[in-house]
Amino acid sequence: MTLLSIIIPNYNYGRFADRLFGSIAAQTVSLAEVEIIFVDDGSSDDSREQAGKWAGRIDCSNFLILTPPRSGRPGPVRNHGLDQASGRYLLCFDPDDELQPDFLEKSINLLEATPKISVVFSDYREVSPEKTFVRVLPDFNPLHLRTQNTVASAAVYRRELWDAGVRYRENTAYEDWDYWVQCLMAGGKFRRLPLPLYVHHIHELNFSYQAEKEDGVAKAMIVLNNPGFFHDSVVRWASDHLYRRAHAPSFRRGYIPTAEELSMLTTYRP
Repeated sequence: MTLLSIIIPNYNYGRFADRLFGSIAAQTVSLAEVEIIFVDDGSSDDSREQAGKWAGRIDCSNFLILTPPRSGRPGPVRNHGLDQASGRYLLCFDPDDELQPDFLEKSINLLEATPKISVVFSDYREVSPEKTFVRVLPDFNPLHLRTQNTVASAAVYRRELWDAGVRYRENTAYEDWDYWVQCLMAGGKFRRLPLPLYVHHIHELNFSYQAEKEDGVAKAMIVLNNPGFFHDSVVRWASDHLYRRAHAPSFRRGYIPTAEELSMLTTYRP
């Protein structure tokens, strides 16, 4: 078994390949026990050629280029790569982002030193055409996941969670959020590294823009996918929202209402 598998789901992001793979090659740890699994979702650009170029440059334990049938969503593409992974630790990383040089070293060292921790995530630098800033996340609290996703998508975690049956689901555009809820329910313990260890680039093709368009339904499906994690009234809200009932609004983007907020919404005040 290798130490770490990096799964990279890709669709027409070949133009970012040098930045992405360059950041992996520049890691402060040896890649001799790291495998890279590049999963291309039917790209029409030069993505596969770019990955093949880097496969000959990076001195890692294995470099796979997989080409499953077109899915159109990153979740199934990630699942396909994860299913082929042999690493003790797993990382899904978006091809338009980049790792800071000590990302792997700090993440793996924490997991190696703290067996009770299952998932390690960090702050990150967010870069857009308008501004650049550090996105500082809160220390992990399981209650946060009931209302919003406070775990970075680029997190390193133990393969035991994957082996326990955690999977990216296709029925919600907030795939990461749903995945972390599943990890938590499978017994995962989370730890935040208070350092900006990767760079997230904002542009017009980010899948997160699609998620924003599907916000209400995407949140409702997280609740219905994991009903044991949410209050019964929140589960009812999710079902009612899918039926477009007036008493079950979407609430603000990226936020699932609490039972108390739903109670206030339905309380009659003459």
